[in-house]
Amino acid sequence: MKKLLILWTVLLSICCSVLDAAVIKSIKFEQQGGYAFPEKMLLYNMQQKNGKEYDKNTLNEDIKRLYGLGFFDDVVSEVKDIPGDQVEIIVKIKVKPRVDKIIFQGNRKFPTKDLKASVVLDAGMPLNDNKLRISANQLRAFYRDKGYNDAQIAPTLESAGKDKVNVTFNINENLRLKVDDVTFTGVTVFSNWTLKNAIANRHSYLSRFLEVGLLERDEMEKDKARLRKLFWNKGYLDFKVKDIKITPEKENPEYVDVNFDIYEGKPYKIGKVTILGNKIFKAAELTPLLRIRKGMTYNDELVQTTIDMIQNAYESLGYANISCREVRLADFNTHIVDLQLVISEGRKYTINRVVISGNTITKDKVIRRELVIQPGDPLDKNRIQASKERLMGMGYFKKVEAITVNSNDFNKKNVAFEVEEKPAYQFKVGGGLSSYYSLVGMGEIVSNNFDITNPGNYFRGGGQRIRLQGLIGIKRNSLNFDFVEPWLFDIPLRLAVNGYWNTVVYPNWNETRLGFRASLTKKILDDFTSATLGYKFENVRVWNMSDDKSKELRDNEGNQNVSQFSLMFNRDTRDSTTNPTCGYAVNLMGAMSPTGLGSTTSFYRLEAKGSHYWSLLDKALIFQTGAKIGTVPNFNNNEQAPLFERYFLGGGETIRGFPYRSIAPTDDNDDPTGGGSMLLLTATMTHPIYKFVRGAIFVDAGGAWKDSFTVNFNKFNVGAGYGLRIKVPYLEAPIQLDLAYPLLSTVDGLPKKIRFHFNMGFTW
Repeated sequence: MKKLLILWTVLLSICCSVLDAAVIKSIKFEQQGGYAFPEKMLLYNMQQKNGKEYDKNTLNEDIKRLYGLGFFDDVVSEVKDIPGDQVEIIVKIKVKPRVDKIIFQGNRKFPTKDLKASVVLDAGMPLNDNKLRISANQLRAFYRDKGYNDAQIAPTLESAGKDKVNVTFNINENLRLKVDDVTFTGVTVFSNWTLKNAIANRHSYLSRFLEVGLLERDEMEKDKARLRKLFWNKGYLDFKVKDIKITPEKENPEYVDVNFDIYEGKPYKIGKVTILGNKIFKAAELTPLLRIRKGMTYNDELVQTTIDMIQNAYESLGYANISCREVRLADFNTHIVDLQLVISEGRKYTINRVVISGNTITKDKVIRRELVIQPGDPLDKNRIQASKERLMGMGYFKKVEAITVNSNDFNKKNVAFEVEEKPAYQFKVGGGLSSYYSLVGMGEIVSNNFDITNPGNYFRGGGQRIRLQGLIGIKRNSLNFDFVEPWLFDIPLRLAVNGYWNTVVYPNWNETRLGFRASLTKKILDDFTSATLGYKFENVRVWNMSDDKSKELRDNEGNQNVSQFSLMFNRDTRDSTTNPTCGYAVNLMGAMSPTGLGSTTSFYRLEAKGSHYWSLLDKALIFQTGAKIGTVPNFNNNEQAPLFERYFLGGGETIRGFPYRSIAPTDDNDDPTGGGSMLLLTATMTHPIYKFVRGAIFVDAGGAWKDSFTVNFNKFNVGAGYGLRIKVPYLEAPIQLDLAYPLLSTVDGLPKKIRFHFNMGFTW
């Protein structure tokens, strides 16, 4: 049996070898479908040819190659033996249906004629899988190149009759719809401008260049709430948004018009105001806290302010779980609403322990001395929050968390402050560019948590501040050393010591200052008010003044000493020192530099300055007004103070629209010599443009006069303009760009033209 199996195997091999050695007599094609390809084209894609030796493997490759052309649903072959060691090859092909139409569906941003160039399919030709895939990819690339990365292209096939098919490219452009016009129907109380600026879905003139002014569907419900609050503040308690219509523009489908259909109703007057649930406070004690009265038009903002004040009164006594809610009893017919303020007092708590954790570098006392809440105090959420803010304001910590936890005593709670420390030392490099100081580079080493008494801990953890900074630039060079001890002798007395060397290139001379200053600052009256007593001694050199300058200027060349005592009072209620939106800052300063204490020239200085901030529309618009007035008299009324102590205005930091230091009394050569008095006024309104970019409309006014205690409104200068305030994310990089025009000018020979002021800096 085994021998018989071997024999058959040998015979089969011989037969196969004989077949493989056969010569191809002919190759025929049988095509099925509505389109017939020329046989020459089909033969061109085959290696098997008439008269060549037949090879099974080569034929298999030919079949794969034909199928790979993409025009066929199926390709098979049949081989027939012909006497005389010849074979006939029959290739049976099922051709795909012909493309009847190429359709684009869903494209709104780009017309069909622009999309056709990306499609390599041919109408009238059989459908080709490869070309279909390439066409879809090229359409996707077309949208990506236009900036529409989220566009989706999905080709589909649909029968168009026997052996015909339509190819449809279904396009979902996923356009970032932008808001063009926003309108409000049914409104009589507010202007369109007021309503537009109260909502998030609004038009931006920069939407054609940046991703701003987008239609945010998720914000629509919030916009309803924003509008409702606006109307409730005017007493319209029946207000509702009946419908919101979003209509794409015909000419540009990327833009939509938004219409709010509003029902206003009529305003409600307040009837009775009743306080319920109060036990700790009598109604007569809470009544002064009410910001609403009978007969007033209902105002939701005043109601919320009243609720906050009542809750704060309870929280200051330790009622941490106090809640106060408003119940409105409205009469639709009379449009009078009675208000009930329902109080749930909860339990009174006191502080058992204050726990500090997370500080591996900072001394415990450095943290505790900043807290405004201690064991035995009432559990006051406001004081806990104030403590948290003070800890963050120290600059030592990345994060501060404050939580209250139960203690063993049912009426007491523990307060836990968990801190995450910043590195004690930081090395920073950076630079800056301004319209006058030009280019400057900076490097500094800073520690906000220094401890001069603790070398064993690498001088860390004492809450002191130390900085060594160097600046090098085209018109400014300096070296500064600062040391601050905020709690001198462990009492809230701030000691600041500064040593410095500064050189500045001014328009008509150079000025170098070498000196030191020291000051003691103590808070008085409250946390917002402080008094500072200071002393400085410096040597000031005026040099590099050209020979063509007047004798009045050249007499100021050389070195002079300044030995100066100063007293300053400061009050600052702003919500932020870097980005204020509300509050005010006032500063009063007096300084005296008598020759008896080492000054070359006797003079004194009196200055007052202040600024006030407020905002509208949820801090979208921020207003700031400011003023500064100063005088620097010589003790000898017949002489002026030294040149380097006088006032020069003009430029990006004082009166924009004027050249730097151009506003000042002049000599016979029309060179500014500085004033003995000055007054500066400014007003600014900033508005949002795009995330970290704000626009600013501003007006500056003021002047500098030769005599001390002098203000001459007949010689006033006014500049106005528009600018940008940019804060680059992740970098300490404030950028201020201003275009300003001098509306009124007393500077002789100054051309009235728009001037560009800029100031930008960065550190990392």
